[in-house]
Amino acid sequence: MLFDPDDPSGTRIRVWVDLDSVDTGSAERDDHVRSKEFLHVAQFPRAEFTSTQVVPRQDGAAALTGWLQLHGIARYVALTVVPERTWVDDEGHPRAAYRVHGQIDRQAFGLHWNQDLDFGGIVVGDRVEIQAHVELVRTADASFARRDPTGEISADSR
Repeated sequence: MLFDPDDPSGTRIRVWVDLDSVDTGSAERDDHVRSKEFLHVAQFPRAEFTSTQVVPRQDGAAALTGWLQLHGIARYVALTVVPERTWVDDEGHPRAAYRVHGQIDRQAFGLHWNQDLDFGGIVVGDRVEIQAHVELVRTADASFARRDPTGEISADSR
């Protein structure tokens, strides 16, 4: 995340999620969600979000929009970011915690698996709720924010 408190409109956020870390609260369901029928983690090991706009709201939250790459497909999504707290850790580093939430249509990302229930209805709805708890640590090293998970600096940010 690149953030200038004097110019919040210039904020840039780039997030990777290791899809093997998905936790629904059920080991059996987690295995199914990671399988070829859903996320196909073996072929698409991560999801990536890149912001296009961050708009602070008067209530302290922010409207966050950008591109979500999931299952090999990129779609424009809107999220809400709500600040939870800020503090200085034991080593003197400023930290901040945020709650992020939004919804996506799984069908738009090519996630089509479903199964009819015996008594009517389907097993999985199309709307998927995204929820994340995010903690940030301030660093003066802006190149850190431009690195991908392998540690390489992306070519478009050099």
